[in-house]
Amino acid sequence: MNLSGIVIAEIYGSILLLIIILIIIMLFINDLIRKRMVYACRATLMDKDKIVQIAVDEKTADYLKSNSNQELYRVDDFISKEDDLIRYKLCLKKRSFDFYLEKKDFWNYKVVAIKMY
Repeated sequence: MNLSGIVIAEIYGSILLLIIILIIIMLFINDLIRKRMVYACRATLMDKDKIVQIAVDEKTADYLKSNSNQELYRVDDFISKEDDLIRYKLCLKKRSFDFYLEKKDFWNYKVVAIKMY
């Protein structure tokens, strides 16, 4: 192999390595943002007065107040964004909920409504 072939292989290899590193960084940031969204939902469930204010109906508020000590979990990572509201689907015990979040800044989110299925 001549010298120019080695130099070209080094250049393409470094570009490929840089692309892989950028993809890994993007996946890490995406996971961190999702964890911050779940953290905002958990923090909201700890405040029973806030649950009553942001629950869509009385049935949702009663269920959340009685089961707020349970762990939230994701079944399918369904997230949709309409206008400035982010709809994040999470489960609590055996029920599914839509948490409507508003982005305050890059890391912080505020739950503005919760709807139970």
